[in-house]
Amino acid sequence: MLRSSTLALAERLSSMLPDEFARTVLAGSLGVAWDSANPIRANLFAAGMREVVTYILHLLAPEEAVKSCDWYEAYREKQKKDCEKLKIEFKDQPTRVHRMVYATQGGISDKVLEELGIDIGDAHKRLRAVVDDLSKHTHVRPGTLVNGDEAVAVFMEQALEAMMRFLSAVADVRSAISVAVSEHANDLAIDALTDSVVQELDELSTHTVVDEVIADDIRVVEIGPRDVKLDVRGTVYVELNYGSSSDFRRGDGASMRGKYPFLVRMVAPVADLKPGIVGRVRVDNSSFFE
Repeated sequence: MLRSSTLALAERLSSMLPDEFARTVLAGSLGVAWDSANPIRANLFAAGMREVVTYILHLLAPEEAVKSCDWYEAYREKQKKDCEKLKIEFKDQPTRVHRMVYATQGGISDKVLEELGIDIGDAHKRLRAVVDDLSKHTHVRPGTLVNGDEAVAVFMEQALEAMMRFLSAVADVRSAISVAVSEHANDLAIDALTDSVVQELDELSTHTVVDEVIADDIRVVEIGPRDVKLDVRGTVYVELNYGSSSDFRRGDGASMRGKYPFLVRMVAPVADLKPGIVGRVRVDNSSFFE
């Protein structure tokens, strides 16, 4: 049997995992750990959890993306020199630690993260330690068995908590970036919607005037080696005018106000996180026609 605290942690972790496959492997790992009569249940759990971690790291940190980062290039050059001195072959292959770094911050430097007030070093350290422990227990050998329900529960909960902390760090970086770019992103959205009224607004009246633009939902879509992609959503408030200038002078014109949601994609270089608009602003005017 698994204690309730272990099951609660597993449920929380499951909700944080990126896809159904990862959740399935987690569920399978818990399933083999359920049988307290099985003397290698902790080892089987360790094997399954290590696969979950490996899968997620490869999913969030593809090899070529990692190798495209400036911080990896610095590592590559240092390793090449070290290998030359030792007369050994340099293998240009990201380690598990490199994948952890990329999964959390992409190509963003530690210096930029520090300026954002983010410290993810502890999350990396704990996950590395737990993965090492999982690896140790994956191969069933004398001295690798975990005996007793309490010891198994502690072993499992340490692994579950470390994975949750790591995934929380991934979310924390994205949240901090959203806050950091929010003011600039809002200004860009205002400029884009006021300088040139988009088609979806222009077609609603003879003359559409933008009163206010509020970008209140900024989401990081991807942190890549060179830039950060963001989806910026918000509301544009407008005045819809019907009739010509002379119509209004005669009192025959009409005006009404409306508000419509908009979406715009922005991209910010990892070096300074100053976003710029990519493509056009899309406004959903469907409510006007209802």
